[in-house]
Parts: sequence; structure tokens; C-alpha cells
Amino acid sequence: MSISVSAPGKVHLIGEHAVVYGVPAIIAAIENRCRVTAEEHDKIKIESDFGVNFEDDIKNVLSFADEVNALWKECNKKKNFSELFSVMRIEKTNPMKAAVGTVMRHLNLANGISLKIDSKIPAGAGLGSSSAMSVSIPFAVAELNNIEITKEEINKIAFSLEQFNHGTPSGGDNSACCYGGLIWFQKSQPKNIIRYMKKEIPYELENFLMVYTGKPKKTTGELVQQVRNLNEDFRNEKMENIKKAVYEMRDALEKKQKEKISDLMNTAQNNLTELGVSTPKINRLCEAVRNISGGAKLCGAGGGGIVLCYHEDKQLLKDIIKSEKFECWETELGAEGVREEK
Repeated sequence: MSISVSAPGKVHLIGEHAVVYGVPAIIAAIENRCRVTAEEHDKIKIESDFGVNFEDDIKNVLSFADEVNALWKECNKKKNFSELFSVMRIEKTNPMKAAVGTVMRHLNLANGISLKIDSKIPAGAGLGSSSAMSVSIPFAVAELNNIEITKEEINKIAFSLEQFNHGTPSGGDNSACCYGGLIWFQKSQPKNIIRYMKKEIPYELENFLMVYTGKPKKTTGELVQQVRNLNEDFRNEKMENIKKAVYEMRDALEKKQKEKISDLMNTAQNNLTELGVSTPKINRLCEAVRNISGGAKLCGAGGGGIVLCYHEDKQLLKDIIKSEKFECWETELGAEGVREEK
């Protein structure tokens, strides 16, 4: 018996980094998807299209997952996850072992499983490659074992897996990949605020293009830690600027104020640059788009990855991106969330 599921990637229209500190973010699911196929097996076996392949005893995987969960708790007390990230990097199979073992613990399973992972979401691009996988794996494992599981439960497990990669993620990325569509996300206690924006923004988001600027040298977790290490007053000032832009972006999207959408993307990019998570290459592209009265901003953690570009004249936007020696592509914004594949 075999079960296949998939989850979409995501793109932050606005609010990344600030979302970790309780600022709302507007996030769209994209049609680039991560597919996971699960089959019964006597051990834990992983095959992927990104070079992580292994087969190990169930008890070893569960034991390693327990150790990583304990280490996360220690790091969380210190508000520094450098040690966790170091452990994750010792072996390239470590993040996957921790993830699969944690899923098994959440679902009270101790049987083997084979997972084949095929992702069309480039890693380190700010498009939620790890989040889509963190959503797909628990759903696939639950389905194979005939365990009824809600999207809320899938999302909760996915968030715990994202903590291994990012330390203290907001939960926004995995929520967008799980539920799909266009969401308003805010990290909150006791429960995160997740609101679907289809009612306020019923039309398709058009004239957005994505540009890949290269793989970041640092992980998302390391970049989040880098921002955390900044002077608190300086950091908070930038977060307040982004917060104001997020609320204005919601209004601009509702009213289809195209120039305002561009301006707010540029405002967000300026603040992300001042937080130190942009790069000269990203800044060059954003400036070129700005010069034709468009909007452009990095997506996700930064340090490279995807730049989201917007202009009401899509062909002009394509031409300016090409003139700067970049390639771009279009994708559906607001794609369907996690689903079973036939």
C-alpha cells in the first residue's frame, strides 16, 4: 500500500522577520509543491530528490528525535539555538531523522515506514521548502497508518518540526503550506491568529513575478538569530515600521491600489535591508524595479533566495529583470493547501 500527499510552498507578501515578534504577516501559498509518498517498511527509509537518503532502525531514529527535542528545550531557555543548528549540520540526514522520529512520537507509532520525497520548491529560497515538507510528512504518515488527522493537528506537528530548523519560527510558513490560499497570520498566545483573506481579497493576485538570486550562505534559523542579536531598540523600530506597512498593505490589496502595493513592498525591503538580511545582489534588483515605479522585496529569511517583484505592466517588469541578468517565473498565488494525491 502506498499513499501520496502534497503541500504547497509559500511566499511572504509582507511581514517576514517581524512576524517572529508578533507582527502580522500576509502569506500566500504557491503552486510549487512538495510531494511525499509513504509505504510500509521494516525500518525508517528516506529517499529524496535533494540528496538526503538513508535507512536506519526505528529505535535509532526515535532516540535521536528525543535527543533533539530535549536540546531544543535547552536552547529555548537560553534563547540561543546555535548548538541545535550545529547538531543539525553534523550529518545532512540529521534534520530528516529528527523530523520523522518526532512525527512518529506525535502519532504514537513505532513501526517502520518508507518515505519518498519529491519537492518542486527550491531550498533556501524563502518559499517554504522545509515548511511544505514538515506539513506533508505527518499527513502522509497518518494516512498510511489509517489515523484520522485534522489540518489543525497536522499544522501543530509541522510547527514542532520547523523548530528544529528555525529555533523559534512564527508558525506562519507552515500554516500557509497547510491551509493554502492567502492568509493573515499573527503569532499570538495562547493561540496563533490565522485568518483567510478570500473574503477581503476575492480576486486573483496578478502581475507578481519571482526571481531566484542564489542560495543563502546562512540558514533561516541563523538569520533569525542574527536579527535577534541586534540592538533591541533598533530592531523594534524596524519591526514597528514593518507592522505599519503590513496593515497598509491589507488595505491596498482590498482596494487594488497598485502604486501603493509597490510602495509598501519597497518600504518592507528598506527595513529588511537595515536589519542586515538583504544582499548587494538583491538590492541591485530591487533598485532596478523601483526605477520603473514597481515594487520588489526579498522573501523569507533573506541572505539570498527569492525576490518578489510587482508592476502593473508585467512585460515591462520581465524586461527589466532580464536586463539585470536575472531569470523570473510566474506562479499561482493562493494555491490549495495540503492534500492527498491520487
